[in-house]
Amino acid sequence: MDEGVSQSINDAVAQETKPHGEAPAPHNEGGAIAGFWIRVGADFLDALFLFVVGWVLSFPFHSTFARLGERGVFIGLAISMAYTGVLQSRFGGGRTLGKRLIGLRVVRLDGTLLSLDRSLVRYALMGLLVYQGAVAYAVAAVLPFLPLAWVQTTFAGIAGALFVGCVLVVPFHPLKRGLHDILAGTIVIRRAFPDPVLVAARTNDRRDRRIVIGAALLALVGIVASAGVSRQVLASTQMKPLLAISQRLQASGVSNVGVVHTTSWNNGGPPIVTIVASGFVPRPADGGEPAWDNLAAAFEQAVKTELPPEYGVDHIETVLRTGFNVGIYKSYETQIRIQNARTGEIVQSQTIRNW
Repeated sequence: MDEGVSQSINDAVAQETKPHGEAPAPHNEGGAIAGFWIRVGADFLDALFLFVVGWVLSFPFHSTFARLGERGVFIGLAISMAYTGVLQSRFGGGRTLGKRLIGLRVVRLDGTLLSLDRSLVRYALMGLLVYQGAVAYAVAAVLPFLPLAWVQTTFAGIAGALFVGCVLVVPFHPLKRGLHDILAGTIVIRRAFPDPVLVAARTNDRRDRRIVIGAALLALVGIVASAGVSRQVLASTQMKPLLAISQRLQASGVSNVGVVHTTSWNNGGPPIVTIVASGFVPRPADGGEPAWDNLAAAFEQAVKTELPPEYGVDHIETVLRTGFNVGIYKSYETQIRIQNARTGEIVQSQTIRNW
């Protein structure tokens, strides 16, 4: 059989065996696997675009965002997932706006574009990595019976594994694939699909399975280690009075409370011991200002009541914030107040606005 006819038949058979509804990416000369840094550049452009979207939405939906407070992070997560999931699927040609500007495209290993569900799965891992800190706060706000320290350390363990698998693995992988690419069966290409022979030669299913298993084990170890450290910290004698202070603030309506003990030195003099409390205060229903002074005074009184004298506290610092965080955009007003624990004098009082 003539070689050209044989090749035409093979191409036709390959086209027929592609999943229904998935269009092939263009196969042109000059196509290449996208490198690590150019992908970072595309992600930065997408993050900038989503920030603008969040900022624009904050005007008509400001009151709604304010009511949600830090639980609004799920709005940003949903917007990011819809934006990335749809555009990187066959419905968006496999490219977000950032990837389109730089000339990148997400495709499967056979050059076809992604189905919507596959694209959503791919982004879900990156979304958890990007939003893990804000999601941890939101989960703690929704489930206040879970200690914030435990929620944060658990998410941190998962995020550590995702960072290794989805970020650090990419520059060393022959096809520049991360964990999210491996699980979704994708690669990121530049300009056009590269030589299929090259892609096939660099594909190693055994190696990719090891990456997946390694990431799963790393996540498990991270969660167990984080839970163990959190349990020891929460059970320590030093932490018990700090937890009592935290509970008092929560009873006052402050969420996502964190209380820490810090020591600093000033020009070689004696150490300065400071107890710092931070947390989120929802705005009143009438839209007015929270009772900053009352909340700060409640914390200062809790410190003086709960902490034993051996702590030797010099300063009491209260860092309370209000506003909202929708993930892709946040608007906070933060009140900082520092009191001399020995004299009761207010050393510093300021308001920081981040719109």
